[in-house]
Amino acid sequence: MPKREDQNERLELARRLHDGPAQKLIALGYRLDTVIGESTLNPIHRSELREIRLDLIDVTEDLRDELYLISALNLTSLRGELPEILPGFTIELDLPIDVAKPEIENSLAILILEIARNAAKHSTGKRFWVYFESSVNSFQLRVGDDGNRAISMKERSLGLKLINAQVQTLGGEIELRSGSFGNEYRIEIPRR
Repeated sequence: MPKREDQNERLELARRLHDGPAQKLIALGYRLDTVIGESTLNPIHRSELREIRLDLIDVTEDLRDELYLISALNLTSLRGELPEILPGFTIELDLPIDVAKPEIENSLAILILEIARNAAKHSTGKRFWVYFESSVNSFQLRVGDDGNRAISMKERSLGLKLINAQVQTLGGEIELRSGSFGNEYRIEIPRR
């Protein structure tokens, strides 16, 4: 089965679990809160219901975390996503062996895909690259294309704002270089 179909199935499963069981757990929690708040409830029962409510909160949080992992992108998924976004481009992809936390890897994948969408929309190039370097304290990415349209982070495009916001969310820094080689984002993200 193609990777894109796997990702779509995972997203659909996450959506169904979020809209079904996760919402029902939240509703049960609210019902318990109402019962716990009853002034006529025996204090022993109230105490036991509070313990059940805390267990229900734990289960709900565990389900939320699992839903995130089901729907999250990882860097390996870029191998399937980038050719779909950038048809006709030669793609050079140098992925790290480990990134550490899945949420950081998900954010990095989202960031790279947004840069790729920008290139697909605006670039005149035919080559797209992603290079990772890793140090003890940070990840460095170079993501770019060989198009001849110079761009600047000062432009007011939504795509550039999304790219910058994603880097800020990760606590990183971004620099955009344009020249005869094309456009390249140089991004540094601290390890957490």
